[in-house]
Amino acid sequence: MRPSEPVWPVCEFAEADYCYGIGPIRLRVLSADLSTPIPHDGDTWFGVRGVVVDRAGRAGEVREMLIRAGRLPVPPACKRPRLRVLRSTPV
Repeated sequence: MRPSEPVWPVCEFAEADYCYGIGPIRLRVLSADLSTPIPHDGDTWFGVRGVVVDRAGRAGEVREMLIRAGRLPVPPACKRPRLRVLRSTPV
């Protein structure tokens, strides 16, 4: 058995909070390289890979971008798999 992957919420980032694009973007983060902060424009940024989500909630293309550290949501906790114990009834 393997633990389930954490699911990040869909977040909307303003144009000033990500590189490089035009206008706001809605993104479900798939992974973020939190171990390697990147200094850029006098601030700290992180490399992120995510799926673009439209207003209707449909998933689009996968993109890699830099997101401002202060705007990146807290990573979700990894959930441990539930182990079910099968109890046998005494005979």
